[in-house]
Amino acid sequence: MARENTNSNKKKITTVVLFGSIALAITLFSTLADAAPKLKILHKADRSHPKGSSPWPDFGETPETNTPEVKAWVKSIDWSKVPKLPIRKTESRGDPPECPHGGAPKSDCWWTCTGCFAHDDVYDCPGKNEWGLTFDDGPHPGVTEGIFSLLEQKNVTATFFVTGTNSAKAPWLLQDTIDKGHHLASHTWSHSGLTTLTNAEIVAELKWTEKYIFDHTGYKIKYFRPPYGDVDNRVRAIARELGFKTVIWSSDWDTQDWQLSEHTITPKKVIGIFNSGLKSLPKRKKGVITLEHDGDKRYLTMARTLLDMGMKKGMKPMNIAQCLGDKVGYNAVPALPALPASAPKKPTAPAPIAAVPAADIKQAGGVEPQVSIPPSPVAKDDKKEKTTLPAPAKEAITPEKKSSASTISAGLSVAGWTLAAVVVSYVL
Repeated sequence: MARENTNSNKKKITTVVLFGSIALAITLFSTLADAAPKLKILHKADRSHPKGSSPWPDFGETPETNTPEVKAWVKSIDWSKVPKLPIRKTESRGDPPECPHGGAPKSDCWWTCTGCFAHDDVYDCPGKNEWGLTFDDGPHPGVTEGIFSLLEQKNVTATFFVTGTNSAKAPWLLQDTIDKGHHLASHTWSHSGLTTLTNAEIVAELKWTEKYIFDHTGYKIKYFRPPYGDVDNRVRAIARELGFKTVIWSSDWDTQDWQLSEHTITPKKVIGIFNSGLKSLPKRKKGVITLEHDGDKRYLTMARTLLDMGMKKGMKPMNIAQCLGDKVGYNAVPALPALPASAPKKPTAPAPIAAVPAADIKQAGGVEPQVSIPPSPVAKDDKKEKTTLPAPAKEAITPEKKSSASTISAGLSVAGWTLAAVVVSYVL
């Protein structure tokens, strides 16, 4: 009988320990669940309708021209300043045109056909050995971040010419570009050859991209690069009327890296093209603007190689705004956040305000930029003035007061201890 009582007591103790352990495990789980941050994942495409009556243009499609926004943008242009040049022909919609037999009139200044640069085209950096570092066709999650990391390692900045289509797929990377100290510019909405489009279609390509970037960052872009470099005096005039500056690239400094993803060029060939450019540096009185691309990890690998090659030869990489001495780099920027009323004010020297042409201020809706575009950090012997751009104010991220996860974990904790108490009282 004593042995049976002993066995019975052992079973009771074992049961108590078992259920006590279960209750303790539930409590630990609920504690960890409560401690975990409740953050919202913002990394998703944004195809929501913008402010206004029309949705964003479809991915990869040339924007429509019959929307109220495009009609208003078209109406704002002084068309007497836009030459009546022919719409160029292309075999496939969106692709660049081919130069017709017999060429084109020099007065058209059609880059695709004649390699012509207009007087206000940006294609070189003014300072010797300055390197306008640019990446086209982004943003692309998984690759763009790699370019950010590479540039951070080298302590330089670049200009990213983004498309509206890809921006809508990864809008968070637009703000990340700015936060990392880089410069945003436009590569149109659908990456179509602009000389193959109608006047209204060109307007839509430029303005929808501008609007998307502005609505998602508060920055109103100033520079744009025509896809394929396809620009003539008609396209330039329209862009000029809308407040944009045309950026191409220096002759013989197109790296052709885009062919790597199509397997139509080898890495060795790309390096050879860049080496040819480097050999011309001693004879150049000005700096250069190179063309590289975002979107494929092979481009990233090549970018690292070319960056090392150029910097070893004394080239100074920087974004387009810095190479041009443009301290703002945009037609409008967000207002600086106001300090809390209770914050003590320290006497400081007035911050320099960049001189912005009246036309740019008008284009920016009357908002005069009062901060500076972040320059690319330069070597110690570079005497250029450095300017910094404060990152836009971000909304503080705080845990939610009550989340479903914390509520469930609290319930599990109470249930666990209740169950344990019932078991113990039953056993005793």
